[in-house]
Amino acid sequence: MDYIINGGNRLNGEIAVCGAKNCALPLLGASILTDEEIILRNCPQIVDVENMIALLQSMGKKVKRQGDSVYISGGLATTNAPKTLATLLRGSALILGSTVARYHQIELPLPGGCAIGSRPMDIHLLGLEAMGVTVVSCDEVIHCNGVPVGTEYNMRFASVGATENLVCAAVLAKGDTVLTNVATEPEVVALEEMLVCMGAQIDGLGKTELYIKGVNSLHGVEFDVIPDRIVTATYLSAAVAAGGKVTVTDCCPSHLGVFVNMLSTRFKTKVYDNAITLQADNQPSDYGKIITAPYPFFPTDMQSLVMSLAAFSDRGTTVINERLFENRLQHNANELSKMGAKISVDKNKAKITGSKLYGAKVKTGDLRGGAGLVIAGLNASGTTVVQDVSHINRGYFNLAESLRNLGADIKVSN
Repeated sequence: MDYIINGGNRLNGEIAVCGAKNCALPLLGASILTDEEIILRNCPQIVDVENMIALLQSMGKKVKRQGDSVYISGGLATTNAPKTLATLLRGSALILGSTVARYHQIELPLPGGCAIGSRPMDIHLLGLEAMGVTVVSCDEVIHCNGVPVGTEYNMRFASVGATENLVCAAVLAKGDTVLTNVATEPEVVALEEMLVCMGAQIDGLGKTELYIKGVNSLHGVEFDVIPDRIVTATYLSAAVAAGGKVTVTDCCPSHLGVFVNMLSTRFKTKVYDNAITLQADNQPSDYGKIITAPYPFFPTDMQSLVMSLAAFSDRGTTVINERLFENRLQHNANELSKMGAKISVDKNKAKITGSKLYGAKVKTGDLRGGAGLVIAGLNASGTTVVQDVSHINRGYFNLAESLRNLGADIKVSN
C-alpha cells in the first residue's frame, strides 16, 4: 500500500488527535496484573494496538472492542507468548513484567518493531534479575522464572519500556522496591497512575525515583489513554509543510514542550488547554541544533519530522544529533535526498541545508520515518509516492484521510 501525494495544497481546519499508541500498549500489558475488568477508553484503532490485543487473546485474556473503548478481563491460559504475534511489534515486550509478577514465569520471543537500532532489553532483564527472577535467553526466546522480590535497582539509562516493565513487576513483588533513573515520559506516568487506581502503592509518580510497596492483588479500573503527542506533532508539521492554518484538538500541549517551543519561535501559534493552533505562511531559515534525549528533552520520535521540516527550510542549516537509536538518521536522509534534500550524515549526526523539494518515489523504513516522508511530500512540488505505508499504519489511524480532510491531495493506492 502506498500514499500518492501531490504537494502544494494549503491545509486549513481542525483535526482531533487519537489516543497514544505508546500509552495504550503498556496499559494493555498491565491488564495481565488482574483478572478483573479493565476498560481502556480512547484506545486507538491502529495496527500495533490490534496486534497487542490479539497477543493477549492468544494467551487467554478476554478482550473486546467497542469503538474506542477496549474491555479486558480474565486470566492467562498460558504464559508462553506465540512467536507469530510477539514478533510483530516491539510492544509485545510490555507483557514481560506483568506476566512475571502475576504468574512468576514467561516465555517471550524477542519482540519485533521498527529497524531503528539495537534497542537491547538488558535493562529490563537485569532489573528482573535484581528482583530475584531467573532469566535465560535461548534461541531468541526470553525465559523468566521466579517470584519478584523487592530490591533497589538503578537503571543505567532511562528506558521507557524497561521502566514500564519493572514498575509492573514491582507492584506485586514481595516487599518494597526502589527504582532510580526511571523514565518520566507522559505515557509512563499514565501507566503509574492507572496502577495506583488499581490499588498499587507507588510513591514518586512522574519522578526519576519511584518507591513501590508490593501488594497481594490489584483490581479492575476504567482509564483513559492519553492523547498521542507524536501524532499531534505530525499534524503540526503537516501545517508547516503545506502552509495554512490548522488547529489540533483533543491533545495535551504540555506533553510537547520542546517541540511546540521550537515551532512557536518560528510560526504563529496559540496554545490552549487541549488544543494548538499553528499558522504557517513562510518557511524559517532553519531549526537550529536538535539533540534527542529522554523526556522532557527532544523526543527521538519527533526527530524524523524535524529532518523533513529542515529539508525544505529557507536555505539555512539544521543539525540533528540522534543519541538514542543509532540507525534512525540514515534511511530518511537517503530517501529525502531523492526529493532534492541536502543532507549529510556522519554516524549519529545529520546536517541538513534547506532546499526546494521535488516529488519522487520514496520508501518507508520505520513508523516515524514514514510520517516524516509524508510531511516532505506535502511540501514538495509534483507527485510523491510514499511506498509501503504499513509502517505508518502501525501508529496512525487513517493518516491519509485525516490530512485529506484538511485539504491535502493525498490518495491511498494498493
